[in-house]
Amino acid sequence: MSSKPTLILVMRHAEKPVDPIDPNLSEAGCARAEELASYIPEKFGPPDFIFAAAISKNSARPYETVEPLARKIGKPIDATVADQDYGALAQTLLSAPQYANKKVLVCWHHGNIPSLLRMLGCKAGDYPDPWDHTVFNLLLQVRFADASSTVEQVEEPF
Repeated sequence: MSSKPTLILVMRHAEKPVDPIDPNLSEAGCARAEELASYIPEKFGPPDFIFAAAISKNSARPYETVEPLARKIGKPIDATVADQDYGALAQTLLSAPQYANKKVLVCWHHGNIPSLLRMLGCKAGDYPDPWDHTVFNLLLQVRFADASSTVEQVEEPF
């Protein structure tokens, strides 16, 4: 039996406001977060665990993006890992027994998503690197088989 999750969904937070000082989602981002609350469980099944980059003075957007989903499926959000600590998160997800054979959702900041995927063992070229700063509607579906991983890019239909 594998010690890795069955599936890790990696996504960027939803849309941000024009004001660079505003740490919250824009109106469009809030609408996307609400859509994701239904879309993710219908498309992939409900995640067993939800992670969001820790809230900082600069951004609460990853948390705000997954909050409607967490509320809908009754799961807590782990927002204890800082954005730049993606390596520790990857190591934990790949080795901690509670994540073995589970579905995990990770919502992060776009600048560190490629590095997070590298740390998860994903091959360069299977995911956007760098992540385009205008893209908010892409989910990366990471599956593990033996010692390798596969990444499927899934575009949200909204």
